[in-house]
Amino acid sequence: MAGLSYFNLALLIVLLLPAVIMPWEGRRPPDLLYFVIAAGGLSFAALGGGIPALGWSALAGAGCLLLVAAGVAGLRAGLGLRLLTGSQIKLLAAGATWLGPFGALTMIAITAMTLLVVATAQQFRTAARRPDSGAIVAVAIFCVGLQQVLPSI
Repeated sequence: MAGLSYFNLALLIVLLLPAVIMPWEGRRPPDLLYFVIAAGGLSFAALGGGIPALGWSALAGAGCLLLVAAGVAGLRAGLGLRLLTGSQIKLLAAGATWLGPFGALTMIAITAMTLLVVATAQQFRTAARRPDSGAIVAVAIFCVGLQQVLPSI
């Protein structure tokens, strides 16, 4: 089963690259990309753990979508902050299907903390630039995925 985990991580990296590179080129990743990422996560969950793992993976994706969308909407309504776009929220939810519920919570925490640090650091710059949230999300997904695949040291 370890071989499947490494293949899983390699495919995840390949699928995350367009979500990071396309915005750098000024293009918006298509919604089909997020569907393919989510379908890949659900497929690997089913292959690795059967129907129960598929259910947990689907729950992680749906829960992440609801949690992050509600949090972003709350911050926008309450404080006027616009931290993540709809595409980045979809990327988080699609990535959560690869990571499961606990991995998804870790991914959300990494993303939130990184955005907080970047936003705080930009307060001290004269020419502040909006943080590259898509890349931050992709790195958070990859970090948690890598932690799940590599053995503990």
